[in-house]
Amino acid sequence: MPLGSPTPLPARAVATEVPLRHFTDGTMSFSTHACISCISTTPRALRRDTRGDARVADPRRTRTSAPTAVRHRGGRAPRARVAEAAAGGDAASPVIVGMGSAGVDYLASIAAFPEPDAKLRTDSFEVQGGGNCGNALTATSRLGCRPRILTKLSDDGAGKAIVDEFEADGVDTSAIVIERGASSPFTYIIVDRAGATRTCIHTPGPDFAEDELDDDAVAAVLTGASLAYFDGRLTEVAIKVARKAREMGVPVLVEGERLRDNLETLLLLGDHVCTSAGYPRDATGEETTETAMVAMLAELPRAKTLVTTLGSRGAVMVARVDDWDEACDETTLRELVASLEAEAKANETENATSGDGDGDADAAAVPLPAVPATSATVYLMDAGKDAATKLGPVRVTFAPAAAMRVEQIADTTGAGDSFIGSFCFGVATGMALPAAMRLGAYVAARKCTALGARPGLPRRDTVPEELFI
Repeated sequence: MPLGSPTPLPARAVATEVPLRHFTDGTMSFSTHACISCISTTPRALRRDTRGDARVADPRRTRTSAPTAVRHRGGRAPRARVAEAAAGGDAASPVIVGMGSAGVDYLASIAAFPEPDAKLRTDSFEVQGGGNCGNALTATSRLGCRPRILTKLSDDGAGKAIVDEFEADGVDTSAIVIERGASSPFTYIIVDRAGATRTCIHTPGPDFAEDELDDDAVAAVLTGASLAYFDGRLTEVAIKVARKAREMGVPVLVEGERLRDNLETLLLLGDHVCTSAGYPRDATGEETTETAMVAMLAELPRAKTLVTTLGSRGAVMVARVDDWDEACDETTLRELVASLEAEAKANETENATSGDGDGDADAAAVPLPAVPATSATVYLMDAGKDAATKLGPVRVTFAPAAAMRVEQIADTTGAGDSFIGSFCFGVATGMALPAAMRLGAYVAARKCTALGARPGLPRRDTVPEELFI
Protein backbone atom coordinates (compact mmCIF):
# COMPACT_ATOMS: atom_id res chain seq x y z
CA MET A 1 0.00 0.00 0.00
CA PRO A 2 1.47 3.42 -0.92
CA LEU A 3 2.84 5.52 1.93
CA GLY A 4 0.26 8.13 2.94
CA SER A 5 -2.85 6.06 2.08
CA PRO A 6 -5.46 5.65 4.82
CA THR A 7 -4.28 2.29 6.20
CA PRO A 8 -7.16 0.64 8.08
CA LEU A 9 -6.72 1.06 11.83
CA PRO A 10 -7.47 -1.80 14.19
CA ALA A 11 -10.98 -1.59 15.62
CA ARG A 12 -11.33 0.78 18.59
CA ALA A 13 -8.38 3.05 17.77
CA VAL A 14 -8.30 6.23 15.71
CA ALA A 15 -5.25 8.45 16.13
CA THR A 16 -5.38 12.21 16.68
CA GLU A 17 -1.85 12.83 15.42
CA VAL A 18 -0.48 12.74 11.88
CA PRO A 19 0.96 9.24 11.35
CA LEU A 20 4.74 9.22 10.89
CA ARG A 21 4.70 5.96 8.98
CA HIS A 22 2.57 2.94 8.20
CA PHE A 23 3.48 -0.66 8.90
CA THR A 24 2.41 -3.63 6.81
CA ASP A 25 0.45 -5.15 9.70
CA GLY A 26 -1.93 -2.14 9.68
CA THR A 27 -0.51 -0.42 12.78
CA MET A 28 1.01 3.07 12.82
CA SER A 29 3.57 5.06 14.77
CA PHE A 30 2.59 8.55 15.92
CA SER A 31 4.33 11.72 17.08
CA THR A 32 2.67 11.37 20.53
CA HIS A 33 0.63 8.73 22.28
CA ALA A 34 -2.63 10.71 22.21
CA CYS A 35 -5.39 8.63 20.69
CA ILE A 36 -9.14 8.46 20.38
CA SER A 37 -10.91 5.19 21.03
CA CYS A 38 -13.90 4.40 18.84
CA ILE A 39 -16.08 1.45 19.80
CA SER A 40 -16.85 0.22 16.33
CA THR A 41 -15.57 -2.01 13.59
CA THR A 42 -12.93 -0.81 11.17
CA PRO A 43 -14.26 2.42 9.57
CA ARG A 44 -16.18 2.06 6.35
CA ALA A 45 -16.81 4.76 3.78
CA LEU A 46 -20.41 5.93 3.73
CA ARG A 47 -22.47 6.29 0.60
CA ARG A 48 -25.95 7.71 0.25
CA ASP A 49 -28.23 6.78 -2.58
CA THR A 50 -30.60 9.18 -4.33
CA ARG A 51 -33.21 8.61 -1.63
CA GLY A 52 -30.78 9.55 1.14
CA ASP A 53 -30.53 5.95 2.47
CA ALA A 54 -27.15 5.08 3.92
CA ARG A 55 -24.95 2.48 2.27
CA VAL A 56 -21.35 1.53 2.93
CA ALA A 57 -18.29 0.92 0.82
CA ASP A 58 -15.14 -0.63 2.26
CA PRO A 59 -12.16 1.73 1.68
CA ARG A 60 -9.74 -1.19 2.01
CA ARG A 61 -10.88 -2.75 -1.24
CA THR A 62 -8.44 -1.94 -4.04
CA ARG A 63 -9.56 -1.70 -7.64
CA THR A 64 -7.47 -3.26 -10.37
CA SER A 65 -8.97 -0.89 -12.93
CA ALA A 66 -10.35 2.63 -12.85
CA PRO A 67 -13.91 3.22 -11.65
CA THR A 68 -16.56 3.54 -14.33
CA ALA A 69 -16.92 7.02 -15.87
CA VAL A 70 -13.36 8.11 -15.11
CA ARG A 71 -10.23 8.15 -17.19
CA HIS A 72 -6.61 7.34 -16.56
CA ARG A 73 -3.70 9.72 -16.47
CA GLY A 74 -2.58 10.52 -19.98
CA GLY A 75 -5.94 9.55 -21.49
CA ARG A 76 -8.32 11.78 -23.39
CA ALA A 77 -11.61 13.18 -22.19
CA PRO A 78 -14.60 10.95 -22.96
CA ARG A 79 -16.34 13.58 -25.10
CA ALA A 80 -19.31 11.38 -25.97
CA ARG A 81 -19.95 10.56 -22.34
CA VAL A 82 -19.71 14.19 -21.27
CA ALA A 83 -22.12 15.23 -24.01
CA GLU A 84 -24.49 12.43 -23.03
CA ALA A 85 -24.39 13.49 -19.38
CA ALA A 86 -25.07 17.10 -20.36
CA ALA A 87 -28.14 16.01 -22.28
CA GLY A 88 -29.52 13.77 -19.52
CA GLY A 89 -31.74 14.61 -16.56
CA ASP A 90 -34.02 17.61 -16.36
CA ALA A 91 -33.25 19.80 -19.36
CA ALA A 92 -34.25 22.87 -17.34
CA SER A 93 -31.61 22.17 -14.69
CA PRO A 94 -28.37 24.09 -15.26
CA VAL A 95 -25.02 22.35 -15.44
CA ILE A 96 -22.34 23.53 -13.01
CA VAL A 97 -18.75 22.40 -13.66
CA GLY A 98 -16.61 22.28 -10.53
CA MET A 99 -12.82 22.02 -10.53
CA GLY A 100 -10.94 21.31 -7.32
CA SER A 101 -10.66 19.01 -4.34
CA ALA A 102 -12.50 15.80 -3.55
CA GLY A 103 -11.47 13.29 -0.92
CA VAL A 104 -12.45 11.12 2.01
CA ASP A 105 -13.06 12.64 5.46
CA TYR A 106 -12.47 10.58 8.62
CA LEU A 107 -14.50 12.45 11.26
CA ALA A 108 -14.23 11.83 15.00
CA SER A 109 -16.57 13.79 17.27
CA ILE A 110 -15.23 14.21 20.81
CA ALA A 111 -16.32 16.08 23.94
CA ALA A 112 -13.20 18.26 24.07
CA PHE A 113 -9.90 18.43 22.18
CA PRO A 114 -7.30 16.16 23.82
CA GLU A 115 -4.11 17.23 25.55
CA PRO A 116 -0.88 15.54 24.36
CA ASP A 117 -0.64 11.90 25.52
CA ALA A 118 -4.35 11.84 26.44
CA LYS A 119 -6.70 8.95 25.66
CA LEU A 120 -10.42 9.38 25.14
CA ARG A 121 -13.38 7.93 23.27
CA THR A 122 -15.33 9.36 20.38
CA ASP A 123 -18.97 10.30 20.68
CA SER A 124 -19.40 9.29 17.05
CA PHE A 125 -17.27 8.44 14.03
CA GLU A 126 -18.05 8.82 10.33
CA VAL A 127 -16.24 8.23 7.05
CA GLN A 128 -17.63 10.45 4.28
CA GLY A 129 -16.78 12.18 1.06
CA GLY A 130 -15.18 15.60 1.47
CA GLY A 131 -13.20 18.35 -0.26
CA ASN A 132 -14.38 21.91 -0.91
CA CYS A 133 -15.36 21.37 -4.52
CA GLY A 134 -16.95 18.00 -3.89
CA ASN A 135 -19.02 19.32 -0.99
CA ALA A 136 -20.17 22.41 -2.88
CA LEU A 137 -21.19 20.38 -5.94
CA THR A 138 -23.11 17.93 -3.76
CA ALA A 139 -25.04 20.90 -2.38
CA THR A 140 -25.87 22.10 -5.91
CA SER A 141 -27.03 18.63 -6.92
CA ARG A 142 -29.40 18.33 -3.97
CA LEU A 143 -30.81 21.76 -4.80
CA GLY A 144 -31.58 20.65 -8.35
CA CYS A 145 -28.59 21.41 -10.59
CA ARG A 146 -26.59 18.95 -12.68
CA PRO A 147 -23.01 19.28 -11.38
CA ARG A 148 -19.96 17.86 -13.15
CA ILE A 149 -16.65 17.53 -11.30
CA LEU A 150 -13.11 17.77 -12.69
CA THR A 151 -10.49 16.52 -10.24
CA LYS A 152 -7.79 13.86 -9.91
CA LEU A 153 -7.93 10.71 -7.81
CA SER A 154 -6.22 7.33 -7.69
CA ASP A 155 -7.51 3.83 -8.38
CA ASP A 156 -7.42 2.89 -4.69
CA GLY A 157 -10.40 1.97 -2.52
CA ALA A 158 -10.77 5.54 -1.32
CA GLY A 159 -10.97 6.74 -4.92
CA LYS A 160 -13.74 4.27 -5.66
CA ALA A 161 -15.67 5.34 -2.55
CA ILE A 162 -15.37 9.00 -3.57
CA VAL A 163 -16.71 8.30 -7.07
CA ASP A 164 -19.51 6.05 -5.78
CA GLU A 165 -20.73 8.71 -3.36
CA PHE A 166 -20.73 11.37 -6.07
CA GLU A 167 -22.70 9.17 -8.45
CA ALA A 168 -25.24 8.32 -5.74
CA ASP A 169 -25.74 12.07 -5.25
CA GLY A 170 -26.14 12.85 -8.95
CA VAL A 171 -22.70 14.39 -9.55
CA ASP A 172 -21.30 13.62 -13.02
CA THR A 173 -17.89 11.93 -12.54
CA SER A 174 -17.04 11.37 -16.21
CA ALA A 175 -14.29 14.03 -16.22
CA ILE A 176 -12.36 12.70 -13.20
CA VAL A 177 -8.75 11.82 -14.00
CA ILE A 178 -7.35 8.65 -12.37
CA GLU A 179 -3.68 7.93 -11.64
CA ARG A 180 -2.90 4.28 -10.98
CA GLY A 181 -0.97 3.26 -7.88
CA ALA A 182 -1.20 6.59 -6.04
CA SER A 183 -3.26 7.59 -3.00
CA SER A 184 -6.51 9.54 -3.24
CA PRO A 185 -6.83 12.59 -0.93
CA PHE A 186 -8.05 12.08 2.64
CA THR A 187 -8.44 14.16 5.78
CA TYR A 188 -8.61 13.33 9.49
CA ILE A 189 -11.09 15.72 11.15
CA ILE A 190 -11.44 16.07 14.91
CA VAL A 191 -14.71 17.73 15.91
CA ASP A 192 -14.45 19.36 19.36
CA ARG A 193 -17.96 19.81 20.74
CA ALA A 194 -16.91 21.86 23.79
CA GLY A 195 -14.98 24.41 21.75
CA ALA A 196 -17.23 24.18 18.68
CA THR A 197 -14.14 23.72 16.50
CA ARG A 198 -12.87 21.19 14.01
CA THR A 199 -9.22 20.37 13.35
CA CYS A 200 -8.27 19.03 9.92
CA ILE A 201 -5.17 17.00 9.05
CA HIS A 202 -5.04 16.66 5.27
CA THR A 203 -3.09 14.32 3.01
CA PRO A 204 -3.22 15.50 -0.62
CA GLY A 205 -3.72 13.26 -3.62
CA PRO A 206 -1.65 12.95 -6.80
CA ASP A 207 -0.37 16.05 -8.57
CA PHE A 208 -2.45 17.29 -11.50
CA ALA A 209 -0.39 18.74 -14.37
CA GLU A 210 -1.68 21.10 -17.06
CA ASP A 211 -0.57 18.79 -19.89
CA GLU A 212 -2.88 16.01 -18.66
CA LEU A 213 -5.83 17.81 -20.29
CA ASP A 214 -5.74 19.06 -23.87
CA ASP A 215 -7.91 21.94 -25.12
CA ASP A 216 -10.52 19.63 -26.65
CA ALA A 217 -10.90 17.77 -23.35
CA VAL A 218 -11.38 21.03 -21.46
CA ALA A 219 -13.96 22.23 -23.98
CA ALA A 220 -15.84 18.94 -23.66
CA VAL A 221 -16.01 19.26 -19.87
CA LEU A 222 -17.35 22.83 -20.14
CA THR A 223 -19.89 22.12 -22.89
CA GLY A 224 -23.40 23.11 -21.79
CA ALA A 225 -22.26 24.63 -18.49
CA SER A 226 -24.02 27.60 -16.93
CA LEU A 227 -21.19 28.19 -14.44
CA ALA A 228 -17.61 27.05 -13.82
CA TYR A 229 -16.64 26.93 -10.13
CA PHE A 230 -13.05 26.69 -8.85
CA ASP A 231 -12.23 26.05 -5.18
CA GLY A 232 -8.68 27.42 -5.47
CA ARG A 233 -6.85 24.09 -5.56
CA LEU A 234 -5.11 22.33 -8.47
CA THR A 235 -4.44 25.83 -9.77
CA GLU A 236 -2.18 24.93 -12.70
CA VAL A 237 -5.01 23.05 -14.38
CA ALA A 238 -7.70 25.35 -12.98
CA ILE A 239 -6.21 28.40 -14.73
CA LYS A 240 -6.29 26.56 -18.05
CA VAL A 241 -9.93 25.53 -17.54
CA ALA A 242 -10.98 29.00 -16.34
CA ARG A 243 -9.44 30.65 -19.40
CA LYS A 244 -11.29 28.23 -21.64
CA ALA A 245 -14.52 28.93 -19.75
CA ARG A 246 -14.16 32.65 -20.38
CA GLU A 247 -13.42 31.96 -24.05
CA MET A 248 -16.63 29.89 -24.24
CA GLY A 249 -18.70 32.52 -22.42
CA VAL A 250 -19.19 30.43 -19.28
CA PRO A 251 -19.30 32.57 -16.10
CA VAL A 252 -16.49 31.81 -13.63
CA LEU A 253 -16.71 31.72 -9.84
CA VAL A 254 -13.45 31.40 -7.87
CA GLU A 255 -13.07 30.64 -4.17
CA GLY A 256 -10.27 32.09 -2.04
CA GLU A 257 -10.06 30.12 1.19
CA ARG A 258 -6.34 30.51 1.92
CA LEU A 259 -3.17 31.53 0.11
CA ARG A 260 -2.16 29.00 -2.55
CA ASP A 261 0.28 28.91 -5.45
CA ASN A 262 -1.10 30.69 -8.55
CA LEU A 263 -4.40 31.54 -6.85
CA GLU A 264 -3.93 35.26 -7.56
CA THR A 265 -3.83 34.47 -11.29
CA LEU A 266 -6.95 32.32 -11.03
CA LEU A 267 -8.84 35.04 -9.13
CA LEU A 268 -8.19 37.49 -11.96
CA LEU A 269 -10.34 35.24 -14.19
CA GLY A 270 -13.37 35.26 -11.89
CA ASP A 271 -16.69 36.93 -12.60
CA HIS A 272 -17.59 36.19 -8.98
CA VAL A 273 -15.22 35.67 -6.05
CA CYS A 274 -16.08 34.06 -2.71
CA THR A 275 -13.64 34.11 0.20
CA SER A 276 -13.23 33.09 3.80
CA ALA A 277 -13.08 35.86 6.40
CA GLY A 278 -9.32 35.69 6.60
CA TYR A 279 -8.38 35.44 2.95
CA PRO A 280 -8.68 39.13 1.96
CA ARG A 281 -6.42 40.12 4.87
CA ASP A 282 -3.87 37.45 4.03
CA ALA A 283 -3.91 38.38 0.34
CA THR A 284 -3.60 42.14 0.79
CA GLY A 285 -1.83 42.59 4.12
CA GLU A 286 -4.56 44.96 5.34
CA GLU A 287 -5.46 44.84 9.01
CA THR A 288 -9.25 44.71 8.80
CA THR A 289 -11.48 42.46 6.74
CA GLU A 290 -13.45 45.39 5.33
CA THR A 291 -10.41 47.34 4.14
CA ALA A 292 -8.91 44.15 2.72
CA MET A 293 -12.11 43.37 0.79
CA VAL A 294 -12.13 46.80 -0.82
CA ALA A 295 -8.42 46.63 -1.67
CA MET A 296 -8.79 43.12 -3.07
CA LEU A 297 -11.81 43.78 -5.29
CA ALA A 298 -10.20 46.96 -6.62
CA GLU A 299 -7.43 44.77 -8.08
CA LEU A 300 -9.87 42.29 -9.69
CA PRO A 301 -11.25 44.28 -12.64
CA ARG A 302 -13.28 41.38 -14.09
CA ALA A 303 -15.02 40.47 -10.83
CA LYS A 304 -18.62 41.66 -10.57
CA THR A 305 -18.95 40.57 -6.95
CA LEU A 306 -16.85 39.71 -3.93
CA VAL A 307 -18.59 37.67 -1.22
CA THR A 308 -16.83 37.07 2.09
CA THR A 309 -18.25 34.74 4.72
CA LEU A 310 -18.03 35.90 8.35
CA GLY A 311 -18.78 32.68 10.23
CA SER A 312 -21.71 32.85 12.63
CA ARG A 313 -22.40 36.50 11.71
CA GLY A 314 -23.27 35.76 8.08
CA ALA A 315 -21.75 37.04 4.84
CA VAL A 316 -21.15 40.34 3.08
CA MET A 317 -21.17 41.02 -0.66
CA VAL A 318 -19.68 43.97 -2.51
CA ALA A 319 -21.19 44.18 -6.02
CA ARG A 320 -20.00 46.52 -8.74
CA VAL A 321 -22.71 48.72 -10.28
CA ASP A 322 -22.62 49.50 -14.00
CA ASP A 323 -25.68 51.76 -14.27
CA TRP A 324 -26.92 54.08 -11.57
CA ASP A 325 -29.01 57.22 -11.42
CA GLU A 326 -28.60 58.50 -7.89
CA ALA A 327 -25.69 60.52 -6.61
CA CYS A 328 -23.17 58.27 -4.84
CA ASP A 329 -22.09 59.02 -1.30
CA GLU A 330 -18.65 58.16 0.00
CA THR A 331 -18.53 55.86 3.00
CA THR A 332 -16.55 52.93 4.38
CA LEU A 333 -17.41 49.27 4.13
CA ARG A 334 -16.80 48.94 7.86
CA GLU A 335 -19.52 51.49 8.69
CA LEU A 336 -21.87 50.13 6.05
CA VAL A 337 -21.61 46.51 7.18
CA ALA A 338 -22.35 47.50 10.78
CA SER A 339 -25.49 49.43 9.77
CA LEU A 340 -26.70 46.76 7.32
CA GLU A 341 -26.16 43.99 9.87
CA ALA A 342 -28.23 45.89 12.43
CA GLU A 343 -30.94 46.56 9.84
CA ALA A 344 -31.17 42.92 8.74
CA LYS A 345 -31.29 41.57 12.27
CA ALA A 346 -33.93 44.12 13.30
CA ASN A 347 -36.19 42.67 10.61
CA GLU A 348 -35.59 39.10 11.71
CA THR A 349 -38.76 37.29 12.75
CA GLU A 350 -38.36 36.01 16.26
CA ASN A 351 -38.06 32.23 16.38
CA ALA A 352 -39.05 31.98 12.70
CA THR A 353 -38.53 28.44 11.46
CA SER A 354 -38.64 26.73 8.12
CA GLY A 355 -41.21 24.07 8.89
CA ASP A 356 -43.28 23.76 5.76
CA GLY A 357 -45.34 20.71 6.48
CA ASP A 358 -43.07 18.16 4.81
CA GLY A 359 -42.34 16.37 8.07
CA ASP A 360 -38.59 16.87 7.85
CA ALA A 361 -37.39 17.22 11.45
CA ASP A 362 -34.18 19.06 10.56
CA ALA A 363 -36.05 21.51 8.34
CA ALA A 364 -38.62 22.21 11.05
CA ALA A 365 -35.89 22.98 13.59
CA VAL A 366 -33.72 25.31 11.53
CA PRO A 367 -34.74 28.98 11.63
CA LEU A 368 -35.08 30.93 8.42
CA PRO A 369 -32.26 33.46 8.02
CA ALA A 370 -33.28 37.11 8.05
CA VAL A 371 -33.81 38.82 4.71
CA PRO A 372 -30.51 40.40 3.60
CA ALA A 373 -30.12 44.18 3.72
CA THR A 374 -28.65 46.04 0.72
CA SER A 375 -27.25 49.55 0.58
CA ALA A 376 -27.71 52.33 -1.92
CA THR A 377 -24.96 52.83 -4.49
CA VAL A 378 -21.81 54.19 -2.81
CA TYR A 379 -18.08 54.65 -3.17
CA LEU A 380 -16.03 52.74 -0.57
CA MET A 381 -13.11 54.71 0.84
CA ASP A 382 -11.63 52.12 3.25
CA ALA A 383 -8.52 51.51 1.13
CA GLY A 384 -8.07 55.09 -0.07
CA LYS A 385 -9.16 57.18 -3.03
CA ASP A 386 -7.17 55.27 -5.67
CA ALA A 387 -8.76 51.97 -4.65
CA ALA A 388 -12.21 53.59 -4.60
CA THR A 389 -11.68 54.88 -8.14
CA LYS A 390 -10.51 51.47 -9.41
CA LEU A 391 -13.42 49.75 -7.71
CA GLY A 392 -16.06 52.23 -8.89
CA PRO A 393 -19.58 52.52 -7.48
CA VAL A 394 -20.89 49.49 -5.60
CA ARG A 395 -23.79 48.19 -3.58
CA VAL A 396 -23.17 46.25 -0.40
CA THR A 397 -25.35 43.41 0.94
CA PHE A 398 -25.22 41.84 4.38
CA ALA A 399 -26.88 38.43 4.75
CA PRO A 400 -27.16 37.20 8.37
CA ALA A 401 -26.53 33.60 9.30
CA ALA A 402 -29.47 31.59 10.59
CA ALA A 403 -29.92 32.10 14.34
CA MET A 404 -29.11 28.56 15.45
CA ARG A 405 -29.15 27.44 19.08
CA VAL A 406 -25.88 25.95 20.32
CA GLU A 407 -27.46 22.55 20.90
CA GLN A 408 -28.60 22.42 17.26
CA ILE A 409 -25.04 22.55 15.91
CA ALA A 410 -23.42 19.14 15.55
CA ASP A 411 -20.48 20.12 13.33
CA THR A 412 -19.44 23.11 11.21
CA THR A 413 -17.26 21.09 8.80
CA GLY A 414 -18.17 22.13 5.25
CA ALA A 415 -20.47 25.00 6.25
CA GLY A 416 -18.59 27.38 3.94
CA ASP A 417 -18.73 24.83 1.12
CA SER A 418 -22.51 24.54 1.47
CA PHE A 419 -22.86 28.33 1.35
CA ILE A 420 -20.70 28.55 -1.79
CA GLY A 421 -22.59 25.67 -3.40
CA SER A 422 -25.86 27.50 -2.78
CA PHE A 423 -24.41 30.72 -4.19
CA CYS A 424 -23.28 28.76 -7.28
CA PHE A 425 -26.85 27.48 -7.60
CA GLY A 426 -28.12 31.05 -7.41
CA VAL A 427 -25.71 32.34 -10.06
CA ALA A 428 -26.44 29.41 -12.40
CA THR A 429 -30.22 29.72 -12.07
CA GLY A 430 -30.37 33.52 -12.30
CA MET A 431 -31.47 34.23 -8.75
CA ALA A 432 -30.98 37.69 -7.30
CA LEU A 433 -27.63 37.39 -5.53
CA PRO A 434 -28.85 38.64 -2.12
CA ALA A 435 -31.48 35.88 -2.28
CA ALA A 436 -28.75 33.36 -3.16
CA MET A 437 -26.86 34.48 -0.05
CA ARG A 438 -29.93 33.92 2.09
CA LEU A 439 -30.39 30.47 0.59
CA GLY A 440 -26.73 29.77 1.36
CA ALA A 441 -27.19 30.78 4.99
CA TYR A 442 -30.11 28.37 5.31
CA VAL A 443 -28.34 25.45 3.59
CA ALA A 444 -25.25 26.02 5.75
CA ALA A 445 -27.42 25.93 8.88
CA ARG A 446 -29.05 22.66 7.77
CA LYS A 447 -25.62 21.20 7.09
CA CYS A 448 -24.48 22.02 10.64
CA THR A 449 -27.18 19.79 12.18
CA ALA A 450 -25.24 16.63 11.23
CA LEU A 451 -21.68 15.39 11.57
CA GLY A 452 -19.65 15.87 8.41
CA ALA A 453 -19.91 18.04 5.33
CA ARG A 454 -22.68 16.25 3.42
CA PRO A 455 -25.24 14.29 5.50
CA GLY A 456 -27.04 17.46 6.61
CA LEU A 457 -27.23 19.03 3.15
CA PRO A 458 -30.93 19.45 2.29
CA ARG A 459 -32.70 18.31 -0.85
CA ARG A 460 -34.76 20.80 -2.82
CA ASP A 461 -38.14 19.52 -1.67
CA THR A 462 -37.22 20.14 2.00
CA VAL A 463 -36.18 23.77 1.45
CA PRO A 464 -38.89 26.45 1.80
CA GLU A 465 -39.90 27.82 -1.60
CA GLU A 466 -39.60 31.39 -0.37
CA LEU A 467 -35.82 30.96 -0.30
CA PHE A 468 -35.72 30.44 -4.08
CA ILE A 469 -37.45 33.73 -4.89
